[in-house]
Amino acid sequence: MKRSLRRQIERKINQTWTSKDRMDRGTVGVAVIFPKDAFADVPTWTPGPGFGALNNESVSNSAFIRDNGDGTETIVVGGIGPAQRPGRDGGVWTEEEVWTVTAPVEAFDGCGVGNSVQGITSMMDKPEAVIHREPYAGHPLEALETYWENFQKRWGFQPEGELRFEGGWPFGEGREWAYFVCTPDSYHDEGNEVVMLNRVLRLADLFGAEVRVYPYNLQKRQITGPLGDTIRRTYIRNVKNAPALQK
Repeated sequence: MKRSLRRQIERKINQTWTSKDRMDRGTVGVAVIFPKDAFADVPTWTPGPGFGALNNESVSNSAFIRDNGDGTETIVVGGIGPAQRPGRDGGVWTEEEVWTVTAPVEAFDGCGVGNSVQGITSMMDKPEAVIHREPYAGHPLEALETYWENFQKRWGFQPEGELRFEGGWPFGEGREWAYFVCTPDSYHDEGNEVVMLNRVLRLADLFGAEVRVYPYNLQKRQITGPLGDTIRRTYIRNVKNAPALQK
């Protein structure tokens, strides 16, 4: 597989390598698509029917949203606080919590929860918001996040899943994925094509994953394939400290 994949990567790089005045020449994307049962032991939890991920996060999503169909939304966020706000008992807030907030859609404007889940605490200033708070410790969201934190420590990354605002599952429903991008002529790149090849092969071997290689379109300035112009690069940090990637 290594020889075949290397040829595919080199072929895609060479398609745009002829443009000598472009720093993005030779860019290539490689998707590692995991089997549906690759993470069968992951704890699962949802706040209820109709909820989806609040953001385009990785599989460790801890924020959910539902349109209630009556001009209101409900947002559920885990791991909140402590913050400079009163605790559930009116005293000092000392422990992390799970918040469920229902309010008119426009009331969420400016709360910033799309960028940081901690922004949900600003909803305390909205009298129209109905807020339910419960302990994070022992909640199913804690088990879910702990799983993915341990996965990150072991593997150096977390897989991606559904892109809620960008067309659903890019590689088929229920197929989590990792996406590596290499630009050989750019010093900004995370690693050259050899580094990428070795990481991809290791993941494919350990997970029985499918691998797809996508060339770059110089005119559109984007990699072809199901991700379009949404380049979600998978950076494997601290590879030396990710024991599962060591042969």
